[in-house]
Amino acid sequence: MGRFFKNKMLWIGLGINILVASIFTFAFMGSMVNPTPKELPIAVVVEDEGAKLPNGENFNLGATFAKEIQKRDTSSVKWKILKTKVAALEAMNEKEVYAAIVLPRDLSKNIFSLLTINPTKPSTTIIINEGMNLGGANLALQIANSVLITFNQQIEAQLYTQIAEMKVPISLDMAKIISNPVSVETEKINPVGSNSANGNTPALFTQILWMATFISSMILFTLLKKGTEGSWTLKSFASQIIAGVLYVVFISGVIFLLTIRVLEVSVSNEGELFIMLVFIGLCFFFIQNTLLNWIGYPAAPLIILLFFFSTPILTMAPELLPNVTRDYLYTWVPFRFSLESFMDLLFFDKGLFENGIGTIGVIGLISLCLMGFAILKPVKKRHVGASEKM
Repeated sequence: MGRFFKNKMLWIGLGINILVASIFTFAFMGSMVNPTPKELPIAVVVEDEGAKLPNGENFNLGATFAKEIQKRDTSSVKWKILKTKVAALEAMNEKEVYAAIVLPRDLSKNIFSLLTINPTKPSTTIIINEGMNLGGANLALQIANSVLITFNQQIEAQLYTQIAEMKVPISLDMAKIISNPVSVETEKINPVGSNSANGNTPALFTQILWMATFISSMILFTLLKKGTEGSWTLKSFASQIIAGVLYVVFISGVIFLLTIRVLEVSVSNEGELFIMLVFIGLCFFFIQNTLLNWIGYPAAPLIILLFFFSTPILTMAPELLPNVTRDYLYTWVPFRFSLESFMDLLFFDKGLFENGIGTIGVIGLISLCLMGFAILKPVKKRHVGASEKM
């Protein structure tokens, strides 16, 4: 037993296990253990035209609300004040805000009417942008509801102050209305659908494609390396591309058929989804084979580690990620751009390549060129033994 515990490999193995456990703990839990919002963008639409009090004074509760909201803690929420609901919808379609609080034109007028014999209950609307990120949209909804609850309480207090000054009796019906003066309605824009893995289908498509193309890349790289003895030529490069296209098309077809026909994932345009799967798959194939062609097999652990570190962050809103993860990982990983492409297609009804090939397409093209440049890479001369010379 003493010799066993003196074996260096025992302690080297322990060190490797500690390193692996540390890497995977940070990769899977580092970005998720304490998700707190940082500058979560929420819009406030102020269409309120205000009202005139009997004493001649003008008041506008919408404008007052906008001023007060900007005084709140801005580290967790980034408030955007807009003038029209149309502007808010445009911002949501461009994935700029997770939710919008809409204060209508007659808000102040209807609030004042609550003290008259013909009251009209005012209402506000919260619009949530589900397609941007369902978790982020739900958090924005919670924040918006909390803000409007406080707003309601302030209005209630002001109404009771007005009643006290006017010295008028309060009926039971008026008391009920004043206790909750502003009703809140909720609407959805860019919905994720009922069968979309809670809006995570873009992330799932991205993860499946990356791993499937990685296996394809390793198989083709190994076959070509053995056939060419590590010396890349134009012919071997062409073979790699043709075989890669074949692999990716079949992989995309399998993913498409299983998700659409078997799992019944909600998709509005099936043809465009298949093309997108092939396009993203090819971009991933080019990225992976660029690393393999230039670095060789040591690139494989890098590709796998990139996947493990990036997987947990794909389903989270970037505003919920720790600063280190957001700044040094999320901003540049190719998965992020794949995710956005699938989101545009599945949730935002944007046509295929409506905004061009996107960042992921540019990365794919650059990778394709770098794959070809591997032909110019110097090849180490193989040592020839005495037996081979004879």
